[in-house]
Amino acid sequence: MRNKTFLKSLVVLVIAGISTSSFAQTLDEIVAKHVTAMGGADKLSRLKSIKITAEMDVMNMQIPVTTTIVQQRGFRSETTVQGSKIIQVIDNDKGWAINPMSGQSKAAPLPEDVVKSMSAETDLTGLYNYKEKGQSLTLDGEEDLAGAKVYKITVNLKNGAKRTNYISKDTYYILKVVAKVNLNGQEVQSTNTQSDFRQIEGITYPFTSEVETSAMPGATMAMKIKNLEINPKIDETIFVMPKE
Repeated sequence: MRNKTFLKSLVVLVIAGISTSSFAQTLDEIVAKHVTAMGGADKLSRLKSIKITAEMDVMNMQIPVTTTIVQQRGFRSETTVQGSKIIQVIDNDKGWAINPMSGQSKAAPLPEDVVKSMSAETDLTGLYNYKEKGQSLTLDGEEDLAGAKVYKITVNLKNGAKRTNYISKDTYYILKVVAKVNLNGQEVQSTNTQSDFRQIEGITYPFTSEVETSAMPGATMAMKIKNLEINPKIDETIFVMPKE
């Protein structure tokens, strides 16, 4: 009788173990499903450039923003605030900016730590091919995010920064990103909450995002995409700092 009871208990434990292993998701399985949800490896591998026209709401000001990115090459953001055009650019391993609102009417190099913190902005494909990009990932468990069940995956970028992605267990979209970078010797944390996911030419993008940063406590920047172009032809000289 004891042997039968023991065998029954063993069978239950084995079945429980099989059930657990069947439903547990490995890190690479989660990433693979996320890549599929974002459009799949075939489409992401062909993504070379994007141009985004958006509107940012900051402290009840509606600010137009145009962002142009060439994969692993350059990033350029143009923002018009109270009639002044602010430009920020990453050109490979360099960067520059024009900001008339701070008295900087001519292009000036960005500090090295700012360039380093912004360098990841030239990557259009996120977790796709993360190993080839020199990134490492860790699966930090599961959480509840405003009622949504999410996987928590931390990305260690080549520039030393960390990004924690909260990936939906239902859609495999990234619902929130918490990024940490060092600027002027201080750690700055930003939180980007993403929603309104749409497919453009088969690739999924969040058309609404809300950003909070420890550099601006209490302020929230809400961004809404008005238009998004996939693989537009870009004149890459827009990333080169003007000589005058």
